[in-house]
Parts: sequence; C-alpha cells; structure tokens
Amino acid sequence: RSTKEVKLDRLKLLGLWAAGILGKSGPDAEAYAKEVVLADFEQGADHDVVHKLIKDLQPKGVTEQQIRTRMAELLSEAVAQIKKSG
Repeated sequence: RSTKEVKLDRLKLLGLWAAGILGKSGPDAEAYAKEVVLADFEQGADHDVVHKLIKDLQPKGVTEQQIRTRMAELLSEAVAQIKKSG
C-alpha cells in the first residue's frame, strides 16, 4: 500500500480515538473519523488535523502534545496493520 493509504489509515484511527474521548460510538464515531480525514485535505498537512483536534478535545483536557504523541503511535499502528494484511 502507498504512503497516502497509510496516512489515511492513521487519520481514521486518530479520528476514532478522538471520537471515543468525545463520547461518540458507532456511526457517530465513524462520521467524526471522516471529519478528521477531511480536515487533512484542507491543506494536506497534519497542522489542519491537529488544529481541529485541539479545538474539539481541549475542553476534555487533551493537550496538543497528547494529540501529537497519539498521532505518532497510530502511524506505527497503521504501518503494522498494513504489513499484516499485505
């Protein structure tokens, strides 16, 4: 799979993680994950995604550093999933 697919997988996982913090589940969590993926397409950089998540998660006590740490962890997870399925 391509680098772009890995990035999209990571964004979806990140969106689902954030959705859980926001108390969303099922279809609501999936819809929120799609919003996170779409945020990336505004400028094609992690900055847009981080900005969206800070805005959404800061009221829940989640910091920018926690978001960036989780993004790094999920990149590794996305790569591992692709290696397993590939």
